[in-house]
Amino acid sequence: MNYLNPIFTEKRECQDCYKCVRNCPVKAIKVEGGYASVVPELCIVCGHCVEVCPNGAKKVRDDLANARQLLTLKKKVFVSLAPSYVTEFPDVKAAQMVGALKKLGFAGVSETALGAQQVSAQAAVLLQKNPERVLVSSACPTVVAYLQKHRAGGAALLTGLLSPLLTHCKMLRQTFGADIGIVFIGPCIAKKIEAAQHPELLDVVLTFEDLRRWLEQEKIAPEQ
Repeated sequence: MNYLNPIFTEKRECQDCYKCVRNCPVKAIKVEGGYASVVPELCIVCGHCVEVCPNGAKKVRDDLANARQLLTLKKKVFVSLAPSYVTEFPDVKAAQMVGALKKLGFAGVSETALGAQQVSAQAAVLLQKNPERVLVSSACPTVVAYLQKHRAGGAALLTGLLSPLLTHCKMLRQTFGADIGIVFIGPCIAKKIEAAQHPELLDVVLTFEDLRRWLEQEKIAPEQ
């Protein structure tokens, strides 16, 4: 497994059906040695191959064990929580979600949106300095990866600013100390790229599905 790319092929399950090859929007899958594998240099981690694979051979790396381990290795671990949790857990109030995460062992919870607010302010300054310039700023690692790997002209328009998530991680470390652990929890597997590329800021990325699984394992019901 290429740790920098969270999507991989379970060789035993791959039936050589070519469905992922046909459906990959950036042609980032090759058939070699009897199974279809992801080409990390081309992959934008959109997850479409995982969705269309009829045999479940395309999988997303499970980082739940890494999050559990981080809680034992670091004195304090904080959660950067995607604001979209309100749609994933519509019956859970903010205080209940914080309480559930603290019960898992986290020291505190903060919304990733704080990073987005700061990035928006930084982007506004860049535009004021050069109002004629076209800039691209995206919170989505898939969009950024697409431009960097497949659209050189578009990549040149990227602001160069840290993403909202990484900016939020930087804010948390400035506030609570550089040695804290940080786990992002949100809806997107592509965020795992950011943890791999910036381990000095972000330790682990979990999806909402991972969080649900963890809460069930610990028999924690946030809405209660």
